[in-house]
Amino acid sequence: MKKEQKVSKMRQKIHELCEEGEYLSIAQNKNRARSITVGTAFGGVVEINMRSDVASVYAQMQPTESIELIEQLAAGCGVEIAMRPKQNFASWRGWEEVLGHKINIEDVSWKGAAAWQISSESRKKMIESAKEEEQSQLEKPKNKKKLKSSEDE
Repeated sequence: MKKEQKVSKMRQKIHELCEEGEYLSIAQNKNRARSITVGTAFGGVVEINMRSDVASVYAQMQPTESIELIEQLAAGCGVEIAMRPKQNFASWRGWEEVLGHKINIEDVSWKGAAAWQISSESRKKMIESAKEEEQSQLEKPKNKKKLKSSEDE
């Protein structure tokens, strides 16, 4: 026959704490989101839905709030993103009017944007202006050399 070992009060407390921690972990898992979905709620409203094992919660956001969320997600990942309005049939919103000022989207230089993100017309304008600037930079030193050589004579 085995002798029953007497468990100390401290060991009993440790065991109870371990059981409590396990219970809280299981309880917390039922409130943890398992998936997130993003879609439209129509009328220009964006809806985000988070599904857990027990329930689902959702939030409906205006486009400006959605853009802020995009920026926060990017910052959380340690990246900075360049955004601009779509230029196709799906772009129904008038983003060119910002704070009451009419701006031409084509004239805006999209810093950090990839070439494929800029329309071909804007790309051509940007390339032409860059070539002109480069040409003017190249001509400046030549003019200085000509001045020096004429002074030497």
